[in-house]
Amino acid sequence: MCVHKSLALTLGVIISAMFAPAYAADDFAFIAGTYALDAGDCKVAATGKPFSKELVGALSQEVLMPAGITSPREVHCKFRSAAKTESGWTVKADCEEMGEVSPAELKVTAGSDGSLAVVSEDIYGPDPQVFKPCPK
Repeated sequence: MCVHKSLALTLGVIISAMFAPAYAADDFAFIAGTYALDAGDCKVAATGKPFSKELVGALSQEVLMPAGITSPREVHCKFRSAAKTESGWTVKADCEEMGEVSPAELKVTAGSDGSLAVVSEDIYGPDPQVFKPCPK
C-alpha cells in the first residue's frame, strides 16, 4: 500500500510540475538587454540597478530591462510573468505609483527595428511607449 501511495504522490508532483506556469528568468528572453525611450538614458541605465534611487534620479524618461520598467516619475513596474501571444507578449507586473503598488497587465510587441512597444492604458495611457534597444 505504501508503494502505491508513494508512486501516486510522485506522479502527482510530476504532472503538477508539467502544467504549472513557468516563472523562470527566460520568461523575459524577448527583452534582450536594456531599452530606452530617450537614447541618452542608455548610458545612465548601464550604470544603475533597476528601480534604484540613483537610476531614478538620473533618468530623463523610462527605461525597460528584463526586471521591469524604471521611471524618473512616480511609476515603476516590476515584471512578474510573461506569456507569448499571437501579436507579442502579455506581461503581468506590479506597478508602483506614488508609493502604492497594484497589479497591471502590459501588452508588449516587437518592432522590425528591434524596438519594443509597451501598451498599458491604466499605467501609461492609450498610446504605446516605444523603447529602442540600447547599444551593448
